[in-house]
Amino acid sequence: MRQLDFVLMRGGTSKGVFLRAADVPQDREALANLLLAVMGSPDRRQIDGLGGADKLTSMAAIMGPPTRKDSDVSYLFGQVGITVPQVEFNVNCGNLTAAAAVYAIEEGLVAARDGTTRVRIHNVNTDKIITADVPVANGRPLVAGDLAIDGVPGTGAPIALNFGDAAGAITGHLLPLGAPQSVLAVPGLGDVPISVVDCANLVIFIAAETLGMRGAEAPAEVDGNPDLIGKINAVRRAVAHRLGFGDYFDSRPAAATPFCVIVSPPSEYASFGTGQPVPAGSMDIVCRQFAAGSVSRAYAATVTACTGVAARLEGTVLHNMLAADVHGRPRLRIGHPSGIIEVESSISGRIDNPRVDKALILRTARRLAEGRTFLLNSDI
Repeated sequence: MRQLDFVLMRGGTSKGVFLRAADVPQDREALANLLLAVMGSPDRRQIDGLGGADKLTSMAAIMGPPTRKDSDVSYLFGQVGITVPQVEFNVNCGNLTAAAAVYAIEEGLVAARDGTTRVRIHNVNTDKIITADVPVANGRPLVAGDLAIDGVPGTGAPIALNFGDAAGAITGHLLPLGAPQSVLAVPGLGDVPISVVDCANLVIFIAAETLGMRGAEAPAEVDGNPDLIGKINAVRRAVAHRLGFGDYFDSRPAAATPFCVIVSPPSEYASFGTGQPVPAGSMDIVCRQFAAGSVSRAYAATVTACTGVAARLEGTVLHNMLAADVHGRPRLRIGHPSGIIEVESSISGRIDNPRVDKALILRTARRLAEGRTFLLNSDI
């Protein structure tokens, strides 16, 4: 059997296997096969690998030296399929980006500076730079802290991630359809009002009522409703074809992009993780994120950043749904299945040519394990 060094890390509400770029194939197809073997896919339980049987824990990060002069480290993200033998390299995971910053310091890829160490991360998937400010003491990233994240037990040291430079991550345009809101003809649904925003990841925002939803459904309520999933995927497919990557979408049994975020006004619901009530007064908007075949149990950091930007863009589906007093506040409170996540965002420039100045969220991250994984030669 082949042996491969790895580090298992949690970043925000995600968990992934970290590998050194020098230890893995550069060819994406060969790399995909390797990652499938590492995770134990395809298999619903991923029993013969390191995967956690959930899309938020079936992730990989390939870390290496900088490949751009304006960065400190390179980070290639892989979303590893669980029941399907596919690895997506065309999206980024913002939660795991926090872990990438910690890994870079711990592995000596970035020199530690006590107080705060800024890590400029080149996300290879999107060719964008994300900055991470990591608290450091005695040359090591801090683990203990007071920041609590819904969906993660306990507290940790806050890592500030800024996705302000990640506009146009997938399509090259913040508003790839050319306007804050568009009406798109969707087979089976008719003319559908949507907003498509591309910042950190490509996201479709759609009102829950358009899909016949309340908006605060638990993930299982959506995942167990094939008719509803069909409607959501019809919207995603229409956008994918409109933007020129329909062949990609149609070739994947569970395409990772574009994300679809279903938005609705504040409403109380039970937390997926704890079962405790998430009060309506604790949030400004309810969001349910769908991609790669299911609703996410916790909100993605990249989608959080994009949601914060969409909230500042006058005329978007999301902006129009927010209460008037929310627009004057620097932070947006998003209700997701596991609780609340906040994003601080700002834009400038003309309405017809906006520029993202800030899309900042706080995460925690830490090393969970390190060692060697053993792969059958027939698997790779």
